[in-house]
Amino acid sequence: MSVMHFKYTVRTLGFIPLVFTAFSTLANEVTQPIDHLFDAMREHNEQKLLNQFTTSALLQRAGKDSNVQTTDIAKFAVAIGKSTSFLDEQLLAKRVQQSGNLASVWTPYVFYLDQKVSHCGINSFQLIHTEQGWKIHYLIDNVFEGDCEEFAQAHAEKD
Repeated sequence: MSVMHFKYTVRTLGFIPLVFTAFSTLANEVTQPIDHLFDAMREHNEQKLLNQFTTSALLQRAGKDSNVQTTDIAKFAVAIGKSTSFLDEQLLAKRVQQSGNLASVWTPYVFYLDQKVSHCGINSFQLIHTEQGWKIHYLIDNVFEGDCEEFAQAHAEKD
């Protein structure tokens, strides 16, 4: 290997961690409202939950037979705030795509109610970057009709 080729290789390899670090930092910024949403659910913090969404955000669940149920986010936040159960949604992975002020995040999840598996499925978030930072503008999820342990194993993030 020539000295010139070695220097180029070292510079190129040195650049790769910078790219991954920049992407990781951006992905963390984009997903911060998602993390805060689930923190707010665990904390029963109605206002923190609402702060993660745009004012015109939409919350939906895709059900069986193409049935889509829309939930009022303000009513959802009140219900979370009043709940006495421990609500813990654990994300199995986050797949982030971002361009400018628009991002999409796909997250398989398992939802625990008082430390017991309640259900599992997929979340699909659409986020926009606002003057206040990244906000969730659209969230649709579904519920997996099967064994959540098998679902979790199939969707666990690979190291």
